[in-house]
Amino acid sequence: TERCDSLQSFLLFHSLGGGTGSGLGTYILSLLEDEYPEVYRFATSVFPSSDDDVVTSPYNAVLAANQLREHADCVFPIENEALLNIAERIEAVTTSRERSNETMKKASKAKPFDKMNSIAAHMIANLTSCARFPGQLNVDISEVTTNLVPFPKVHFLMSSISPLYTLSETSADARYIH
Repeated sequence: TERCDSLQSFLLFHSLGGGTGSGLGTYILSLLEDEYPEVYRFATSVFPSSDDDVVTSPYNAVLAANQLREHADCVFPIENEALLNIAERIEAVTTSRERSNETMKKASKAKPFDKMNSIAAHMIANLTSCARFPGQLNVDISEVTTNLVPFPKVHFLMSSISPLYTLSETSADARYIH
């Protein structure tokens, strides 16, 4: 951080189901708040699904959500089961249509985690595009919280992405994914 010309924010990606993502992730967030109180802290937190195989994941998620409320400036919650459902719907559409080129066949053999991570990465890339590209409509990342967070403790923002396909699967039309 000392070498940055214009440090705007920290982006934290973590899962809340396990002990490492929820405990260590929120601890790092609190350390960042202590060390850099004027720099914005964004957290992209993956919440566990209801049928998670880890017994303590609901407790970890609740305890970590309290820490996120205290130490993050803006939180983008993502539900693990919703990501899996979106990835499965995209896969169903792309497999039902004919594929003629070899890259589409390679994309279908990818693990579901790759597609889920790709969806989350596209969401954050779209969020940060306002700071990465020049132009009159583009603002710095701190204005995201200024414009979208009405009160300091109400900073859990719901995100959406449209169309629902990844860049490697452009043969799937968005209107076919329901």
